[in-house]
Amino acid sequence: MTTTFSVNSPRCDQRTQIIAEKVGSAIKISLNTTCPRVKAYGESLCEIGINELAQPILKNPIYVVASSKLGPECVVPCAVVSAAWTEAGMVARSILNRFPSTCFTYEGSSSNKL
Repeated sequence: MTTTFSVNSPRCDQRTQIIAEKVGSAIKISLNTTCPRVKAYGESLCEIGINELAQPILKNPIYVVASSKLGPECVVPCAVVSAAWTEAGMVARSILNRFPSTCFTYEGSSSNKL
């Protein structure tokens, strides 16, 4: 089985499809993308050991590889984490079926409100 996520980034006008596949004790990552920087990232990333997936951001290979290839505002690495965690069984597919997307929204530049 494979897990597929998609990223649509209207601010940079790029799209990426992330395919994660469990192969033994690793997750193979494939990226189909319109972005040359994300393409280079995908070629460098290739495969992550399942035991590495829960590493903190500064030690996580998904983000370590991204830091030399992508800008800090790129959301693709976060989506790669989600795809890899799902394929590894660390996120329940039933939750993703109920909540298939995650987003952040610009709410203006006035005072803080929560």
